Amino acid sequence: MINKLIVIGIDGMDFDVVKKYEKDLPTISKLLSDNNYPRLRSVFPADTTPAWSTIYTGLDPTQHGIINFVNVKDRDNSYKPFEFDDSVFKGKTFWDKLNEMGYSTTVLLPMNIKNGWDINGTMVTRPYKGEMHVYPSSKESLYKPDFSILGTESKFTSESQLKILKEEFFKKSDEEFRLTKCAIENEDCDFLFSYFSTTDGLCHDFWRHCDENHPEYPGENEFMYAIKDLYIKMDNHLNEIISLCPDTPLLLISDHGHGARPVYVARVNEMLRRFGYLAPKTSNGTKKSKKSLKGLIKKTALNFVARFGLPKWAVKIARKVPVWKGLFASGNDFDWDKTVAYLSDLSALKNYSYGGIRVIADDDKKDALCDEIIKKLKTVMIDENTPAFLWIKRTNTHYSGQYLHRYPEIIFQLDESYGADWNLGDELFEKKGFMHRLSPGAHRYETAVIGAKGIELKKAQYEMTDIRDVILSVFK
Repeated sequence: MINKLIVIGIDGMDFDVVKKYEKDLPTISKLLSDNNYPRLRSVFPADTTPAWSTIYTGLDPTQHGIINFVNVKDRDNSYKPFEFDDSVFKGKTFWDKLNEMGYSTTVLLPMNIKNGWDINGTMVTRPYKGEMHVYPSSKESLYKPDFSILGTESKFTSESQLKILKEEFFKKSDEEFRLTKCAIENEDCDFLFSYFSTTDGLCHDFWRHCDENHPEYPGENEFMYAIKDLYIKMDNHLNEIISLCPDTPLLLISDHGHGARPVYVARVNEMLRRFGYLAPKTSNGTKKSKKSLKGLIKKTALNFVARFGLPKWAVKIARKVPVWKGLFASGNDFDWDKTVAYLSDLSALKNYSYGGIRVIADDDKKDALCDEIIKKLKTVMIDENTPAFLWIKRTNTHYSGQYLHRYPEIIFQLDESYGADWNLGDELFEKKGFMHRLSPGAHRYETAVIGAKGIELKKAQYEMTDIRDVILSVFK
């Protein structure tokens, strides 16, 4: 029996998708409608890793430091993902705080937690390096987490394998629910947190097949209801959880929203070039040939992956070998002696509609230069009625923590139809995105989900930094 609070975290559940299918999602809809449909904004950038880190700790990314902007200007063009281990979380999460307050907790499959640790209660970790852990180990035989299901991690799957991939996602959701139900039926604790992963992954792979407004929607197809069906499955899971614990308050949260990855590009570096902040290397015959060859290699690689997928061994190699990165965004493209601003890696590699701009200047001059750049970029229009940027600001007006230096100096949100693109070109806006062919879905910043039963959600607008306090407030 869970006595005081259940928190269900669903990765990538989107507010607008819930509203679209509201009649088919009675449980989720009630959790939102009973609280006047509160809104939840993700962290910036709206990525899974920093968002859950903020939910656990109540700190924004510049305070907890779990953020991964890679500097494309780096001379060796290296890709060095930010590494962290459980020490950055242990003793700092909301369940640790509840333990300090004397409450027992059960924590299932928490994102970002790798090996896990003993707590006052039970923890079952997510798969990491081929293993899962149950604390205390004596409960291994009770939970028996199925690694063969939970450990699947298909990326960049070909069209021919989508049916198998969909089945994997639905099986994983059922296994995550089985563990949650097992905890409810067997644990006598004050608090349960359970993380469900599949909504995010399925949306990444199936978005264009399910969104009739997507520019590359194929029409009626066998996967057109894949996202809707998974949301219905999650609604059924929540309904059963509530039925098992009818008197226990429940909080539903997601870490970010989900929508279409843009198929149209906005060439932010070209904007900066035209305003005089970025200088390309002087072209000659050799460099033009290299540029054409790079474009051909990229096009060939993308066509191959779209048709045949990317085997797991190739994904592992791509993570370790930085060659792939140079195909999309290379530090060798520009004259760095004459360049003072350029697109950050977050957008350059993923074609997200949000991203950042790095600015090169002395510290005492940097804010003024950023303001000057922002003022000019605000004048850029997609057409006479549509500005390119929904908003653009200095990062230090948004966050101010000790890890602010890990961010680019300017952050922005483009019109959601357009993804920021690294390359220069004659057109600022056109249909030339690439990542949507590998991963049609993308994260959204403004449309995370928050809903509750037995908890009064008083705010109309919540931030990720609020969630920890919402949880702890139930116990005060």
